Amino acid sequence: MIKNKQYVHGHSEEAAALHFRTESIYQKRWFLLALVLALAAVWGIFSYIGMTQTAVPVIQLNPGTEPEQWTFTLKDGTVLTPDQSGGFALPSADTVLYCTRSLAEYRDRLTSNPLIYVSVWNCDAAVLADGRLVADPTHRFLWPEGRFEPAMEPSAGGGLFSIGSAKELTIAVRFLSEPFSLSALPTLSLYTELHAYSSQWTASTASSALPAGIFLAAALFLAGLFLFQLYYKKANWGGLLLALLALSFCLQNTVSYSVYVIWMLRIPVVLWGIQVFPALIILWLLWYHTQGKLRRLGWLLPVLGSVGFAGGILWRLVDNASGARWTNLLQSKLLPLAVLLALLCCGWHAYRGNSYFRRFFLWGGVLVVCAGCGLFLSFLQNGSWWNSFYIALRTSRMMGNLFHLMEQASYLLLLLFFLMAVYDFVQNIVHRNQELQALTLQNRYTAEHAAYLSRSLDDARALRHELRHHMEALRALCREGDLQRISSYAELLGSQWNEVSGHYTDNALLNALVCSYADRAKRLGAEFEAVVQAPEQLAIEDADLAVLLSNMADNALEALSAAADGQDRWLRLKVEIFENTGLFISCSNSFHGQLKRDHNGALLSTKTGQGHGLGLKAMRRVAEKYNSVLVVETQRQVFHIKTYLYFQ
Repeated sequence: MIKNKQYVHGHSEEAAALHFRTESIYQKRWFLLALVLALAAVWGIFSYIGMTQTAVPVIQLNPGTEPEQWTFTLKDGTVLTPDQSGGFALPSADTVLYCTRSLAEYRDRLTSNPLIYVSVWNCDAAVLADGRLVADPTHRFLWPEGRFEPAMEPSAGGGLFSIGSAKELTIAVRFLSEPFSLSALPTLSLYTELHAYSSQWTASTASSALPAGIFLAAALFLAGLFLFQLYYKKANWGGLLLALLALSFCLQNTVSYSVYVIWMLRIPVVLWGIQVFPALIILWLLWYHTQGKLRRLGWLLPVLGSVGFAGGILWRLVDNASGARWTNLLQSKLLPLAVLLALLCCGWHAYRGNSYFRRFFLWGGVLVVCAGCGLFLSFLQNGSWWNSFYIALRTSRMMGNLFHLMEQASYLLLLLFFLMAVYDFVQNIVHRNQELQALTLQNRYTAEHAAYLSRSLDDARALRHELRHHMEALRALCREGDLQRISSYAELLGSQWNEVSGHYTDNALLNALVCSYADRAKRLGAEFEAVVQAPEQLAIEDADLAVLLSNMADNALEALSAAADGQDRWLRLKVEIFENTGLFISCSNSFHGQLKRDHNGALLSTKTGQGHGLGLKAMRRVAEKYNSVLVVETQRQVFHIKTYLYFQ
């Protein structure tokens, strides 16, 4: 009977392992599908942002930069040609120069009502479309006389005008001062329609508004997730740092809108702080995920950066001139170098085996490649991404600092941190689900095993109770002298008799479990000692009691089995009620060798395979259920674990 039970239980474990492997494959398949959908969604969002940031191309008609496309004449039709320096030989300062250009090459791109934007500086200008006046920005042109009114002062003007279905544009120009050159001519921007003109303004605002909305949504999501974790006393401070980083980028992209509304944003030190704050958060985030010595010593880098940041603000408030020199140095040199140094340290940490930073740099490489491809495609299409990067590169080179390049890299770092946070969040959910499934199966098997032991013990008690009746029968047979019947009766009793362990307590479950552990310790040749004081009924569920004691004893017996022959082996178990309010459970055992721990000092299981390493988690879960904690102590090759379960 016992042998058959062990056989069935063994097959149950094998079926459970197969179930876990199948479930793992199933989850990976759905995870890969979700990953593909997430990447497609991210690509769609960025494509949409890129589309809204890219304005409809405008046609530049500037005679000063493209003189070969224009014809320069006087009012009488005399053709003028600019010299090598771009100057014109005009009869007098009041002479009107006519610049004419055909629009035939743009006929397929223009609608029935195109617009032209004229910008005039230090000259008088008027625009004629097919000989008809359409624009007079300086309001001095006399048409059809073809001359300008006398100028009392230099003028600058501009505006947006409709040119209709014109085939030719002419700009009438009067220079107000020498030299009379191409550089003084007005500039013209031709828009195919009103939508093309509106897209210029939409694109410039979308480049800030859309990312700002995304950053704000990410900040609110991460802040809400942090508060949710804080409520359950499992807060991840990295999520709060990431929320602050997303919020700081949101402020960066909205400060241009708010500077005219919020007076505080006009203070130079506030604007400087908004620019520098993301670099500080990146330093703290990189340090937060480090381990070991780098974590114990690496906090100096973000602390020094934060102190320098706060000191710079105070310095500029006291003396803006001298404080600005320090803040400029901090922004342009020190902070970019600190971020670079932190990344190098984290790269070394990844080389030494840190799993977080291994994924960090692996995914970072993928993002860099994707960003490079995006910049290359933007360069081929003359898009906004390439222009932004090129402006940052040129500005950094002109100003001799790395901050503008670091700003561009910071967006990639923010995206990378966010992807890592989402990945860890999903992985925690998956692992929690797997652990709950494993604990459920473990509870069921433990309860079945405990019930089986309890039934075996009850059978042994019943057999011991009936023993005196069998002894009376044997004495009667002895008086009769029937040796054959005595021998048959003894063989029958021997086949039904099993060696029964001692009695520790009246609680059937506890007694069955302790007897089982005593037998296993005896087979290992270990000294076993148990003190169990518990009534028949306890205000603790049998499944929880079985999980707690089974995991305690299994871990202890595993440590004893690993000891070499001749080494000290002992196991002491104590279960007793204390002051009628709860049950105290303690287990101590000897062990030899080194315990495995993670970077936080928590114990790791020495077992391999799926489903292992959950014993301590299961015991802690039971302790928390009964408003208690699980205390684990090791000292001088002695492993001690204890808890106090309050009665519900």
